[in-house]
Amino acid sequence: MATSPKKGNLNAQAFDTLRRDIISCTLKPGTTITEAWLTEHYALGKAAIRHALARLTQQGLTLNQGRLGYTVAPITIKSIRDSYQARRLIEPELCRLAAGRLDGDKLRALRDCSSASYDRNSAAEMIAFSQANHRFHCLIAHTAGNDRLARLIEELSDDHMRIAYVSMVYGQSSEYWNDDHAGIVAALESGCGDEAARLMTEHLASGEEAIMKAILNLPELLETSLSSS
Repeated sequence: MATSPKKGNLNAQAFDTLRRDIISCTLKPGTTITEAWLTEHYALGKAAIRHALARLTQQGLTLNQGRLGYTVAPITIKSIRDSYQARRLIEPELCRLAAGRLDGDKLRALRDCSSASYDRNSAAEMIAFSQANHRFHCLIAHTAGNDRLARLIEELSDDHMRIAYVSMVYGQSSEYWNDDHAGIVAALESGCGDEAARLMTEHLASGEEAIMKAILNLPELLETSLSSS
């Protein structure tokens, strides 16, 4: 049975709202949430909340705890390290595959993502910036032509948006991403796959270092969610 437009809109609204609040840590990592509480708190229907939670769980942003409800996926030192390790193994090779395959529309989209900026006093701008960063990496992955690896990068980038948001709150500037991204785009456009791969490797390594410094300055998360496991 097809989903009605109204129901589909409510489902999308619930998903976008919860995803935004998880990315911005309004719903803090490690927090237990229930369908009943979310329905009342966000004034959205129970069916829409249930649909949103199913999608968020599929993306790894929430964990289904059965009768206890759901837990906002914790940010752990190990999860950050594991995510970056996987990305360092995959994304440079995707750059090699994508080099020289970008048409005008894709190049413009990458440049638009690279030029995004934000004001640390604006949560909406930081979320929009993290989404632009997400699109940048996913577009390269899809251009490479390997659908399975592209889906994996999308999954890793979804969780990375939340980690990146925290690093922005604690001082990482937009210039860091913009400068690195511009260099990667130039290498991809010129067809220099090895150079694009090298720049992506350096970008991910410096990103991990900066994010670890930022995340360790967040005591309220350290007390409840950050651990070595």
